[in-house]
Amino acid sequence: MATAKPEGGQRRRYAKRLAPTDRKHALLDAARALVFERGFAEVSIAAVAERGGVTRPVVYDSFASRDELLYELIDRERARMLAVVERSLLGVESSTQATDTVPQADTAARLSGGLARFLDEVRAEPGSWRLVYFPIDGVPSMLRDQVERAREEVRAPLSSLLGEWLSSKRHAEQVDLDVLAHLVHGIVDAAARLVLDAPDLFDNDRIVTMFDEFLLRPP
Repeated sequence: MATAKPEGGQRRRYAKRLAPTDRKHALLDAARALVFERGFAEVSIAAVAERGGVTRPVVYDSFASRDELLYELIDRERARMLAVVERSLLGVESSTQATDTVPQADTAARLSGGLARFLDEVRAEPGSWRLVYFPIDGVPSMLRDQVERAREEVRAPLSSLLGEWLSSKRHAEQVDLDVLAHLVHGIVDAAARLVLDAPDLFDNDRIVTMFDEFLLRPP
């Protein structure tokens, strides 16, 4: 049987057949690209289908609704964010084999090295990080808790490493670790925004140098 052709003689193009999991991730990537380019308000099942090169029923096979699609998008990016932070910190930690006997300078190096690795990851996947950093007002209300949870999860491993760094400081008992973690997390957030806004202007060395100067340099 001959393949039907649309008016004009052009053969209709069909999306490549993918496994269900791969198709779902491809559609989430399409939705992420739409958010990055146009904002959450412009994401619809029809728009995702068009961007993904499929029909709307194909999208509905993976997601029951637009809300479910967006929720799964944020959930996926949240998990990726946490993996990035852990990988950034542990990547430095594994190179120093940190233990209770490791000098304090090594812990400081892990903090600054972890920041550099984190910023590399932000540069590599700007679309993912913009979902969290730009802007919170653009996030639908149903997703705000997800975004805030992502930020909290990012703070946890940072707080642990800061506690280790702080432990050998004089008068460490006078420092509120929770407040310190929030402040340093704010610095990391600001660094990520600089990289997202002007990656060519704010290179990693420039940012990490100031991070070391203000936080890690011995008095």
